[in-house]
Amino acid sequence: MNKDDLEKIVISFMDSSTTMTLACSLDDEPWSVPVYYARRAFDLIFFSSKESLHSQIFSKNARAAASIPGDCKRWQDIKGLQMNGTVRLLTKLSDITRAASAYFKRHPFARDFFSNSRLISTELSKKTKVALYVFGIKSIHYLDNSYGFGVRWKIDIQDGCVIGSPILS
Repeated sequence: MNKDDLEKIVISFMDSSTTMTLACSLDDEPWSVPVYYARRAFDLIFFSSKESLHSQIFSKNARAAASIPGDCKRWQDIKGLQMNGTVRLLTKLSDITRAASAYFKRHPFARDFFSNSRLISTELSKKTKVALYVFGIKSIHYLDNSYGFGVRWKIDIQDGCVIGSPILS
């Protein structure tokens, strides 16, 4: 599969789903959590409580993995994304504003959660104990069992762009 085709498939897959499962680990204790996300290039934006276990873990270990599975009834139809990268808390007002805009465009119902949906400021974040995070993807494996059991292609991401050629892995 060539780079352009795989990039289109991955973006389409990301845009067709609303949730991902994030996985993290600290002191050999793994944890995972499903979250709503919005995509900006190859960054996945999500809200979470700053007091949640995964947010506490990300503050100490930013390394993360995530998956976006497709829904299917037979093993031959399994498709999905497996990703690794890092999670960071957004703190700059300009970053928060851009990320919130992308998130609310994708999930308009989330506006109701905030009293002032035009701007998620640091003060609002402090009051609600909710913050915006970005999962910065480093690599993506696209799994598609229609090509055979466990067949997947890997692409690497740098600064929000696909680099190099896809590798059948």
